[in-house]
Amino acid sequence: MGRRRWLALFAIASVAAGCSADEPHRETSPASNAGERAERTSGTGGGSGESGTGGSSEPGAAGFMSTPKPAGSGPMQPELAGQSGGAATPDFSCVKHTEEAERVPVEMYIMLDRSESMLGVTGTGETKWDAMRAAVTKFVSDPRSEGLYVGLQYFPLGKPGVPTECVADKDCGVGGPCMTKLCQPPPTAAMFVPVYCSTDSECSDDTLGCTEFGLCERDPSIVCFDFGLRACGSLGDCLHVRSECKNFSSCDAKDYATPAVTIGQLPAQARMITNSLAVAMPVGLTPTSAALSGALQQAGERAKAEPTHRVIALLATDGLPTECEPIDPTGVADIAMRAATAKPALNTYVVGVFSPAETPALTNLDSWAKAGGTDKAFILDPSQDVNAQFLDALEKIRGGTLACEYVLPPSPEGNEIDLGLVNVDVVSDQATRQLRYVGDANSCDKTEFGWHYDADPNSGRATKIVTCGKTCDMLKTTSGKVEVRIGCKTVGPD
Repeated sequence: MGRRRWLALFAIASVAAGCSADEPHRETSPASNAGERAERTSGTGGGSGESGTGGSSEPGAAGFMSTPKPAGSGPMQPELAGQSGGAATPDFSCVKHTEEAERVPVEMYIMLDRSESMLGVTGTGETKWDAMRAAVTKFVSDPRSEGLYVGLQYFPLGKPGVPTECVADKDCGVGGPCMTKLCQPPPTAAMFVPVYCSTDSECSDDTLGCTEFGLCERDPSIVCFDFGLRACGSLGDCLHVRSECKNFSSCDAKDYATPAVTIGQLPAQARMITNSLAVAMPVGLTPTSAALSGALQQAGERAKAEPTHRVIALLATDGLPTECEPIDPTGVADIAMRAATAKPALNTYVVGVFSPAETPALTNLDSWAKAGGTDKAFILDPSQDVNAQFLDALEKIRGGTLACEYVLPPSPEGNEIDLGLVNVDVVSDQATRQLRYVGDANSCDKTEFGWHYDADPNSGRATKIVTCGKTCDMLKTTSGKVEVRIGCKTVGPD
């Protein structure tokens, strides 16, 4: 939703006669009181529903683990040799090397909405902002997150040199004007919807023009226009506000690609993330497209630096775009889709905080997640416990398909591994189940328990073994281990 300063009705102070306008001006911050923030939105956020688990089974990677394929050595594509009895003990007489599979390290770059609408109160009485940062704090401190790589940035970020608060236009520089003026209603109006302005031309004829406003000392939800001692009667003085610069937000994706907390491995990185969250505060509107572009840019840089890692972007927001092109939600989906179909592929997980009635925005957020390769957005109902809902979403992302990808081991001889001679088995005390190679994620229905590489075996970019959805579900309930066997022709579907 962005800042747009809460669509609240402001009461107008009843000014007592004889108040002095010559008293020294003091300031009060409306940011400390959500009631006085009027929302200047052009877009609203979406509905609620059961959280999607998201997750793509085709992550992609950059680079190859071994030397280039020798000329004339033939195709590396497995021949999908059919063998029956997937659950039976397979013949290992041709196996030259067996290695327990290592789960792919996962890196998560969290892009967290800190727009002023995050000051909205949830069903538990805490603000959306406090609920969400508490959930992230608990998530990175959870022993089950150990080994996960996490980085953090917020949106919006301010343009260089633009402060988060201002008292006058001169404070804002290129981010001005300072939003300290409202279209002043006539004295007969008891309640009004605040309209921020810079000039009289932005106000309707039934107002008294564009005027600097203040807030009453003892009730900052009351707007006043006569500054001075006791201008608000029993509510004290009319105080100048500390407001925000109208053009605060940066629309440069490079700003959001630079982390507030660099991606690092938990638990060592947990303290830095916790400390950052403790001091960050809501401000500004919602430059979603710039924020997501920056998040995916950082994710792409990490994926190229660590080709055996899986790097994802997580966008958590309470509204649709309100500034920075493209503002249209379809433009945000295009950003996610381009990243998901690039090499290496980068997936976008989406978490949104919306009421059940905001169905159109729910559809938009689902479209972002689907375009980003994660199927559905996680939707948090603000009338309920947002802290618990967000923590649950984070845990589902951590324990979903991300937990069912494995590093492709190098050839034991040190030369290029023949991807047509690789098999994957699940080994337990009771039996060995041979998984079947299916070619790609779209072919997982060819067999009961399948797997594929993260890239075309002929491309030279395959670095991961990715299990199909049903295989992943089975792995979460078994005590067995995954083994990679090299030397026998790859086994395909029955």
